[in-house]
Amino acid sequence: MALNPFKPFATYLRPYRRRVTAGLLLLVVAQAIITVLPLILKEAIDQARAAFADGAAPGAIDAAMGQVGTLAWVVAALALVGWVVNFGMRWNFTSASRLVERDLRRAYVRHLHLLPLRAIEAAQAGDLMARATNDVEAIQRFLHNGFRMTMMGLLTFFLSLALMAAIDWQLALVALLPMPVVVVASNLVSSRVRQRYRLVQEQFAAMSAWIQENLSGIRVVKAFSREPAELAAFAQLNEEYVGRNRHLAIVEGLFFPFTILLNGVSLAVVLWLGGLAVLDGSLTLGAFVAFNAYLIRMSRPMYLLGRMVADYQRAIASLGRVEAILELTPEDRADRPGSRLHGEIELRDVVVSYSGAPAMDRVSLRIPAGGTRGVGGRVGSGKSTLARLGARLREADRGQVLIDGVDVRELPLSTLRDAIGYVPQDSFLFSDTLRANIALGLDEDDERSAEPGSVSAGPGRVEWASEASRLSADLEDMPAGLETVVGERGITLSGGQRQRTALARALVRNPAILILDDALASVDARTEAQILEQLHEIAASRTTILISHRLSTVREADQIIVLDDGRIVEAGTHDQLVAAGGTYAGIHRRQTLTSELDEI
Repeated sequence: MALNPFKPFATYLRPYRRRVTAGLLLLVVAQAIITVLPLILKEAIDQARAAFADGAAPGAIDAAMGQVGTLAWVVAALALVGWVVNFGMRWNFTSASRLVERDLRRAYVRHLHLLPLRAIEAAQAGDLMARATNDVEAIQRFLHNGFRMTMMGLLTFFLSLALMAAIDWQLALVALLPMPVVVVASNLVSSRVRQRYRLVQEQFAAMSAWIQENLSGIRVVKAFSREPAELAAFAQLNEEYVGRNRHLAIVEGLFFPFTILLNGVSLAVVLWLGGLAVLDGSLTLGAFVAFNAYLIRMSRPMYLLGRMVADYQRAIASLGRVEAILELTPEDRADRPGSRLHGEIELRDVVVSYSGAPAMDRVSLRIPAGGTRGVGGRVGSGKSTLARLGARLREADRGQVLIDGVDVRELPLSTLRDAIGYVPQDSFLFSDTLRANIALGLDEDDERSAEPGSVSAGPGRVEWASEASRLSADLEDMPAGLETVVGERGITLSGGQRQRTALARALVRNPAILILDDALASVDARTEAQILEQLHEIAASRTTILISHRLSTVREADQIIVLDDGRIVEAGTHDQLVAAGGTYAGIHRRQTLTSELDEI
C-alpha cells in the first residue's frame, strides 16, 4: 500500500474535509480512552496484589479495595464516553464516504451523458453499469473503513508500542520481530490482489452485459427457442466469475492467516519471557498483564493491515476503471449563447466509414431553410447515416456538415439539438407515461403552451403533437389516455404506436429542422397518408428530411435524393426520377407491383 493511501482519493474527499477531520479527532480521543484502560487494569492488579500480600494490614486491604472500586467507576465512565465518541467518529466517516460515493456516481453518470455517441456504442452497457455500481461501491467501502482502520491501526500500533516500551523495552523489541515479515508479505500480496480483483470486476461486467443484452432481446431468444443455449452461455460466464473470485480468495486467504500465525508466535514468546520476568521479580504481575493487553491490541493492526491491503487494492482497481471513463473526452458542449437556427443544411464532400467500410463517400448536398427533401435508396445505402450527421449523433470522418453556414462542430450542442426534431428507425421509449415520453424535451411552461402557429387539437403542445402524429386515435382506446404507462422500451405498445409517439416527441419541440428516419415504416398506408397530410402543413415552416425505403413517404417532397453505396446517384422530383428510368424508377416499379399484388 502507498505511503499515503488516500492520495488518489484526495480530489473526491476535499469537499468533506471537515467531516473527515472531525472523524479523525474523535478517533484520536477514542484510541486514547482505549489506551488508558490497560494502565488502569495494571494499577488495579498491582494494588490488589500488594494489599493481599503476606503481612498486609487489614486497613490496607480496605483502602486497596476502595481504590479498585474507584478505578472500576473510572472504567465505566470512560466506556460511556467512548461509546459517544465512537458513534460520532463512525457517523462522520460513514457520511463522508457516502457523500463521496454520491458525487462520484453522479459525476460518472453525468460524464456518460456528455460523451460522444460513438464512445457509448463502443462500450458494453453491462460494463458501464458495473463501473457505476460495483466499482463505486468498492471505493466507498474503502473510504468508509479506510480512514477508521488505517488511523486506528496506526494510533493503536504506536501508542501500544510506546507504552509496551515504557513497561519493558526489551520485551517490546521481541514483540516487534514479526513486523518486517508482515510488511514484506503485504507488499508481495498488494499487486496480486489488485490484478486479480480487476479480472473479477471485468468478468462481473461481462455477466452484467450478458444479462442486459439477453433481457433486451428476450423476444428473439424465445422466438428461436434459444433458452437452453443462452443459459449454457451464462453458466460458463458465471463459472468463470466464481473461478476468478477463488483465485482472489487464495491470495487473500493465505495472507490473513499468515499474519495471525506471526502474531501468535510473538504472543507465545512474550508469554514465556514475560512469565519468567514475573517469576524473578523484575516485572510486576500488573505490568505483565498490561503488556500483554497492549500486545494483543498491537497485533490487531497487523491483522487489519492485510484487510486494508485487500480493500485498498480493490478500491484502486475500481477507481482506475471509473476514471478511465471520466478521462474520455466529452463532446464540446460549451454553453455559448446561440440564436435560433433557421435550418439551412449543407454537406460538403462528407465521408463516413464504419469499421473501414464507407457509408458515405464524398457526399455534397444543400437543403435551403424551409425546404423538404426526401431520401430514398436501397438498404445500406447511407440513409440513416445522413440522418445522424445533422444532429451530430455521428461525426463526419472527412468533409463538413454545416447548418446556417456554420460547421456543426462549432455550434453549441444545446443550440444544435434544440433546433432538431429527430425520429430514428428504432423508436426508443422510456418506462413512463405517454405524456412524459412525448414531453421529454420540454419544460413545464413549454408543455402547457400550444404549438405556435398551429391548429391545436388540445390545450397544450403534447395534445397538439399527439393529434399531428395521429396517436390521438389510439388514445381513445386507452382508459388513461396520455397518462398510460408504457413498459420498458415501450414494449406494451405496437410498433406503429411507438413510432407515432416518437414522432409526437419530435414535433412537440417545434424544431427548425425535422428529420424522420423511416419513422412511418410501422404504420399502415391509411395512417401514413393522414400523417403525411398533417406533416405537409407542419413542414411548410421548417426544414424537413424524410428518409424512407417506402417511396410513398417521400414522393411529395420538393426534391428526392437517391443514395446508393454511400453516394448520391439521382436527385429530382418524383415524376422526374420515374421518367429518368434509373434506380428510383426501379424501386418505384417493384413497390407498385407489390402494392398491386397485395390488393389482389
